[in-house]
Amino acid sequence: MLSRDRSYRTISITLVADGLLFILILAISIISSSEAVFSEALYQLSDVASGGLLLYAVWSSMRPADEAHHFGYGLDRFFWSFISGVFVFSVNGALSILSGIFELFHGRPIREIGASITVLLATVAISTASLMYILARNRAAQRSRPGALQQYHQGVRTVLVQDVMSIVSSCVALAALSVVYYTHLTLYDSGAAVVNGVLLLITGIVLSSESRELLIGKGLNREQLRKISAYLQSLPNVNRVRDIKSIYLGPESLLVVLRVNFRDGLTTDQLEQSIDIVQVALAKEMPELKHVIVEPES
Repeated sequence: MLSRDRSYRTISITLVADGLLFILILAISIISSSEAVFSEALYQLSDVASGGLLLYAVWSSMRPADEAHHFGYGLDRFFWSFISGVFVFSVNGALSILSGIFELFHGRPIREIGASITVLLATVAISTASLMYILARNRAAQRSRPGALQQYHQGVRTVLVQDVMSIVSSCVALAALSVVYYTHLTLYDSGAAVVNGVLLLITGIVLSSESRELLIGKGLNREQLRKISAYLQSLPNVNRVRDIKSIYLGPESLLVVLRVNFRDGLTTDQLEQSIDIVQVALAKEMPELKHVIVEPES
């Protein structure tokens, strides 16, 4: 529940800020006829749509297990993150690129460059503040509950990537408008829209690629598996950990299957007790483990 509250709060705050920024930037882009500013409006629109999907995903993924979904709905978070990356950012990225290319051949004079630069500077400031807020909360969360799943908090990670790319795209638009101000060549404005469209596509690819890996069954990395193996082999009656398989079932859930060679000569009761020790020890070491299965060898 703590992580869900953290995701809700972070995404909600960012969603409100992005919504207000989108309205403001869109109005300035219409007034100024700047494609660079319009591309930034599309970026904010992508953030708003993505934030809405992620809020739904956080709620959906926390539904309890039922007869049809024995391990719960945690993977729903990864699914909606994938949809957000593939469709929301890709569509808006393509629209920005096409709009910029069109204006390269049908350029209109840009008005109110001062207002455009001001709103872009405000966007950089707000995105930077949001980024600092997320990083501070992440550091606090890692101190309070470090673990293997912290890196796959999709909602928070998505907002972080969006803020970074928003700062980059705003800086691209700022640079283009500054050049237009001194040269009066609108092609730089159109070129910035194309560049920002490409950045939108890159953002979509980055966000969807990680979600894809998780959806198709990504597990713990080699270093994490090595640490688990070394830790378990220090427990009583454990000779060797033969094999470890794992899969993420959501940002809050991980399934681990262990094949463990126990000391020879154990009675049935002793073997059962040793399995319980392994399960309890591993759950204590990694609280995010919701499902631990031990296959014994003796």
